[in-house]
Amino acid sequence: MLEDAVQAKPWTYALVLFLVSKLVNSQAAALTAIAPMGLQLGVDVKLLIAFFPAAYGYFVLPTYPSDLACIGFDRSGTTKIGKFIINHSLIMPGLIGVSSACAVGFVLVNTFM
Repeated sequence: MLEDAVQAKPWTYALVLFLVSKLVNSQAAALTAIAPMGLQLGVDVKLLIAFFPAAYGYFVLPTYPSDLACIGFDRSGTTKIGKFIINHSLIMPGLIGVSSACAVGFVLVNTFM
């Protein structure tokens, strides 16, 4: 059943990779866990590689040291954690970067496949 869903909508693989990378807080661990699952579900190898940028999901919660350092070093006060934990200055640039990188990879794979 999962195989049919992933084959019908391959972008769902990117969502799973994104969520797992946040949960384990590591790109390498997420790819190590999820890439073999994608292969077993029949996701094309080219699509797997196109969606590798989705493994950068640990910016969602500001727990990574580089995110905290950016917030701590900013003297202007524009980089901050908002009222809610998922409301911080790094969420929009991260979502734009990850989604556009995955979209470009998806378009390139479908163009040259």
